[in-house]
Amino acid sequence: MADELGKITLFLSKSNNTFEEVVDYEKLPQQESEINKIKEFEFKDHACQFYCRQVSKSDDNPVWLDFVNQSLDEDNQVNFSTYTKRPSGLLLIKWEDRVFAASFGVSSSSWLKKSKFESDFGIIVAMNLCGNEEVRQAKSAIQSTTTQMIDRQLSKPSDADDFGMADTEFLHYISAHLNENSDVTLQGKNTLTIKAIGEEKLTWDKLFEYAGQFIDAYKSDDYKELFPNYPNLTPVSDEMSSELDENLLLLIHQSNFSKIHMAIPEFIADDEFSFSYSNNRVLDNNILSHVHIKDLDGDVYASLDKVTVKNLNTKCVYAYSHDENKILSYKNWSIYNCLIAEIELNNDCYILLAGEWRKVDSVFYDELNTFVDEKTELEEIDECYHNINIFCDERKQNREELFNNQYCNVNPSAILFDQSKLRIGKGRKNNEFCDIFELCGENKGNIIHVKKHGGSSAINHLFSQAKFYCEAFLSDEIFLNDIRDFIDASDHPDSNLILDHIQENIRDVNGGDYRVKLWILYEANKDRPELNSLPLMAKYELKAAYEKLRNILKYNKVSVSMIPARYTRHKEARSNSVNN
Repeated sequence: MADELGKITLFLSKSNNTFEEVVDYEKLPQQESEINKIKEFEFKDHACQFYCRQVSKSDDNPVWLDFVNQSLDEDNQVNFSTYTKRPSGLLLIKWEDRVFAASFGVSSSSWLKKSKFESDFGIIVAMNLCGNEEVRQAKSAIQSTTTQMIDRQLSKPSDADDFGMADTEFLHYISAHLNENSDVTLQGKNTLTIKAIGEEKLTWDKLFEYAGQFIDAYKSDDYKELFPNYPNLTPVSDEMSSELDENLLLLIHQSNFSKIHMAIPEFIADDEFSFSYSNNRVLDNNILSHVHIKDLDGDVYASLDKVTVKNLNTKCVYAYSHDENKILSYKNWSIYNCLIAEIELNNDCYILLAGEWRKVDSVFYDELNTFVDEKTELEEIDECYHNINIFCDERKQNREELFNNQYCNVNPSAILFDQSKLRIGKGRKNNEFCDIFELCGENKGNIIHVKKHGGSSAINHLFSQAKFYCEAFLSDEIFLNDIRDFIDASDHPDSNLILDHIQENIRDVNGGDYRVKLWILYEANKDRPELNSLPLMAKYELKAAYEKLRNILKYNKVSVSMIPARYTRHKEARSNSVNN
């Protein structure tokens, strides 16, 4: 019986690439030896190359075993040494003007030049060939300054709608049965993993049959209707990428990170790994719990004006394993591949994701801008609340809580909810109803949420928290009771009058009795930000919040206000450990 494979992972190169252009020969010797083998052959008129390396590894005790040994007498300690030899392999298949690559073993994928391969090959093929009815697992992300990675898995293959992804989540990965064939599962992100059981296990003939199907599926647009949560982003030319890189460098040199942030470009468990920007054998390495765009200034570069596209691609983030108590040299990502940036150029919007610039679909982009221009109500507030000092001397930070406190001190109709600790359902008491609630004319109440301008994360949070808390206000009786108890326990002189505007029974609370106000504080000595200058995902979150609050929850009004506030630029000397 012929040998068959139950699993294989494929990469697909971009067009017009050869074997020599996709392999990193600095990591892969071109001469055969006792531990390195190179084979060239043909199958069904397709040229193939195979690289194989014998990898030897010797390890001392894992850190957890050393930890236990600390409590044991020296002659009673447990010590094991391990020595392993395992091959790693890389199979290359020429397919017209592209190259398929299949990696086997631990480190063989690192022999490839990842920039030469399609970043969406796996997920597009999986969406097109599997459809949206037999999905087992989905991973999505909400792109902001703190990218949220969300992993969902169902107990049995189900319709994609059963995963309950929010409108603002972008699909990044799916695992699903091949359409009408439950013995084959496709897992797609940048790569495509095929898992097959029984008679569907892979032979050479089946592998090549699938390869042709994968090429055709990658060219299809069927997925756009099947998976609306997958972003419609298209690759750009090398010339456009270079122009966008120049714009990116300009923003970095100016320390303008409002539309740039950093995130590891794959799903990685926070409880297993930390990170380092160096991998020194002798010198100390700084271990960080997470990566942040501001690390570029000091932790990665001595000065931001030293940043170039070349060194963004050569400097790396390394994974640090807590289990092994060491930096994993093979598990790393270039700084460039960790950047997520948004740039507008010639009336088009481009996003940098996983080291590749992509153009945002113009229809999607225009819909967001049209909504912001035509549907969003920009409302002015009384000038007596302009230019409030929001600098906290104790924390040496500009904080919106100072604005909220001052607003409520001046306005007798307002009550402060900022930093209140309320319960939703059976959860913890760690929620806020809003920042400020105030009585207004026409027997209405204003539900006010406040955030500082600067970066998409805070603005996204402003819109998403308004949507979340306003929905809970209309539907969660425990939350409603906590809101009323908070008002009753306050020393506000008009607490009874305020309580009259919040019904005691959840069934009597009506969104039409309230207005939702979204307030954005900006530096008074700078120009007022325009709504259309908000980051792309902030506009997306605003649109989703507005449509939920007005069209579904039926709130009386939703408005946005840009409010000037007095900021203070605080600087103090600190020592940095700089890795050049």
